[in-house]
Amino acid sequence: MKKLIAIATFIAFGAASATFAGTRVEIKDSAQARAEAVMRARSDHPQTQVAPNGQLRVVVTSDMIMRSCCMPPHLVVGGKITNVSGRPIDYVRLHFAFEDRNGKVLHGESLYNHHAESLSDDAWVQKILNEKPHFDPIRPGQSDTFRFSIPCSELPRFSKVELFSNDIKQ
Repeated sequence: MKKLIAIATFIAFGAASATFAGTRVEIKDSAQARAEAVMRARSDHPQTQVAPNGQLRVVVTSDMIMRSCCMPPHLVVGGKITNVSGRPIDYVRLHFAFEDRNGKVLHGESLYNHHAESLSDDAWVQKILNEKPHFDPIRPGQSDTFRFSIPCSELPRFSKVELFSNDIKQ
């Protein structure tokens, strides 16, 4: 019986060593690891956190740093807002707050929902487009979109991005 256990143990270790012998561990040289860390650091950023709002449901559908050969990197945040109140909403002004580790706001940006974008046009743009600022109300249960883009070179080093949607016109 002891011989049988010894033979079974020997066979088990033999099979395991043959299995593990085929395992490959990729060893990266330090220059390649450094380059990958730099690329990860350039692409990583704090994801946008949505502040709760009882009248709107805000969902961030994309949050990334876009790179191109023809322009500097841009932080691009897009999403969808849904009216969950019982009344129509004329428009929503969304506010982005870029904060440091202590919660101090370092930079702020704002924009209107897609159907009210013309509210941010200045007089010169209105004259060129020959239109007045206008908006399409968001009825209860309806949705609209938003898209925010800013060159990363215009942003300070930040640790947190918050999106506030409490500037609502009904």
